[in-house]
Amino acid sequence: MGVGLSDIENAIGAVGRLGASSPVILGNLVLTGIEVPDSLQVGGRQMLVVHRLPGGGKVVDALGNDPGRLELKGRFLGPDAQMRAQAVERMRMVGQQVVFSAAGLSVQVWIAQFNYVYQAKGAVCSYTLILERPQETTSTQASSTLSGVLGEDVGSALDSFSGVVSEVSEGLFAAAGQVSSVVGQVMPLASLIGVGGFAAKVTDALGTVGSVAQSGMNLAAVPSALTSVAGGLESAGNGLNSLIAGTGQNIEAIQPVNSVSLNALGQNAALLSAAADAGGLVNRAVANISLSQGQEMSPPSVFA
Repeated sequence: MGVGLSDIENAIGAVGRLGASSPVILGNLVLTGIEVPDSLQVGGRQMLVVHRLPGGGKVVDALGNDPGRLELKGRFLGPDAQMRAQAVERMRMVGQQVVFSAAGLSVQVWIAQFNYVYQAKGAVCSYTLILERPQETTSTQASSTLSGVLGEDVGSALDSFSGVVSEVSEGLFAAAGQVSSVVGQVMPLASLIGVGGFAAKVTDALGTVGSVAQSGMNLAAVPSALTSVAGGLESAGNGLNSLIAGTGQNIEAIQPVNSVSLNALGQNAALLSAAADAGGLVNRAVANISLSQGQEMSPPSVFA
């Protein structure tokens, strides 16, 4: 089966709506942007026993809610498309409940069926996913969401930090070839903010936590979500600590003997300040998680 023109048009259109699509969470996978399913079928039935009476009358006994299976269709796209599809396949094979959050639902589900089609040499993997839901009650209870617990801290930390990293990256690009003129630099900025560097790990971790928070996941239904978010915040905190240490060492060691060195000092100072500000927001988010679980306040994750 090939990739049709309509698939390409849908993909192009989805790229422009990456920020508008609410994320979908399945286990440890967060689907955003173009990977958000095209459709999600939700419903169920009320189990009824109908007793027919003489004369055409009848008595109906309601036995309870029988939630229907959740049916999703979508696609994985990009160089990791098949790898992500295989991750869902492994969850199906294990046969344990996983977290599912989408379209206002936050439930633990079983993966009853999963099929994907290998297309475009693995760059596109269209899939069909069927999830079995547990028994649900109609009782109402006070609920809290991840976005309510975390507030705007994670989003603010990501926006401000990534903005400074972008500006520093542009400065490094403009000064390419002059790095050797920086006297005393301990850890080159390119290694701190480049691919696989500490800054990239921080933005990835904060981005994942932010996507989960935006899903509006009900913590009463999926309490394990807080554990996952706490792990993401811990990863971001570790990266911020490494950035603070690295830029701090550079500021102490760089000798301002020329304009390039002075520029490097300013870039390190800007990155250090951004990391410290983001660290304060991460610390507050971690504290709010502890409070929501009734736990004692843990030590700060980030030390400036």
